[in-house]
Amino acid sequence: MSQPSPDMTGAVTPLRKRRLSDEIYAQILLQLSTGQHNVGDRLPTEKELATMFSVSRPVVREALQHLQNDGLIDARRGSGTFVRRLPPHEMAPYTNDARIAQYMRAYEVRQCLETEAARLAALRITQSRLRRLANAMSQLEETMLGGEDALEADFQFHLEIARATENDLFEKQLIFLKPDMTGTMRIASSITVGRPVERRNRVLQEHRDIYNAISAGDGELAKLYMHYHLVAVRKRILDQSD
Repeated sequence: MSQPSPDMTGAVTPLRKRRLSDEIYAQILLQLSTGQHNVGDRLPTEKELATMFSVSRPVVREALQHLQNDGLIDARRGSGTFVRRLPPHEMAPYTNDARIAQYMRAYEVRQCLETEAARLAALRITQSRLRRLANAMSQLEETMLGGEDALEADFQFHLEIARATENDLFEKQLIFLKPDMTGTMRIASSITVGRPVERRNRVLQEHRDIYNAISAGDGELAKLYMHYHLVAVRKRILDQSD
């Protein structure tokens, strides 16, 4: 049996149990991202999908629920399930890994965790913490504008905000979420590379807004900007029209 392994921070990352429904989620996501369905199309029934994937209907139902939570499909009572929007085609290679379902679920946790962390950071940040956050912001700008891999710099920026709360549990939870966070950051980054430079600049501006609100000591504004950033990046991953 494989053992948990330490991440780059030295903390042990617990093993995550895979869900069969996550495998089905990834398969349907692949169909959506490769153009096998169009917006407005009616998906096969639960029974048909269960037969197609050789799984039970409850497994299919759970996968469809996650897709609906993501805003990709709509279930209409008595009519069936319909495609609401399509994810970017760049998503397709990442559907080989069923963890993509978990990555998307992690955003719900991050909304609760990081919006409050941003608010508390703005109210509690010390000068030394502010310098560290400023350095993290500068490093993120440098790597993104230089076309380098910004995954670690992006995570470090969010981690410095968690540390600035002066509550170590925020930092610990973020470290626990790191595999899921960097997973979505990697997908978002790959999509951004092929889009106009304005998209990259928009991502950077979202981080700058969070930093500026925290440095100004405005907790509610920092919370608002963090909420906007997390919603925006999740939408960029799941909506090909953004």
